[in-house]
Amino acid sequence: MIILLLLTLWSWLPVRITMYQPILLYTTEEHGCSLTTFYVRVEQHEPTLLMIKTCNNEVFGAYCSSRWGERNLKDDRGNRQAYFGTGETFLFSLYPERAKYPWVGMETDRNVEHSAELFMAADAKMITIGGGEGQAIWMDENIRFGKTDRCQTKLLGGETGSPLKLFRVLEVYGFATEQLN
Repeated sequence: MIILLLLTLWSWLPVRITMYQPILLYTTEEHGCSLTTFYVRVEQHEPTLLMIKTCNNEVFGAYCSSRWGERNLKDDRGNRQAYFGTGETFLFSLYPERAKYPWVGMETDRNVEHSAELFMAADAKMITIGGGEGQAIWMDENIRFGKTDRCQTKLLGGETGSPLKLFRVLEVYGFATEQLN
């Protein structure tokens, strides 16, 4: 079953990424539960794949199109940009259901509101993926608690305003620059 889930996830990745070998960059099981350690290990990699398993055995995550180091970039006025990333970012659920949740802008011919272009945000206290009237995935600074919610960036399944979830494991994968043979 795990192989089937991984093949499904692999089929959702952009084709150019599937030519590269995935590399485990960070896991809470080996590196501890710290956003500081998370950033040190993953911030220069682009793209990354986040996989979360909760204590209720849910498995879900996100394909993140941009480097986490972009959280430190500043705008024209010298202020940190709150959100970064591109519409290539998507969310997914692998268990108990299998589903891909792309950016809403991929599924419409019309212009989307700015609140539907909130892809990734991060600071010393949290990580957020998706925004606008909720966060699709939010996790705390200790990478122990998080939640999923509907938002304007992603058409995420499930209930609105779900309760906090206890995370069992977070794994983050990057992709080697050498192509698979």
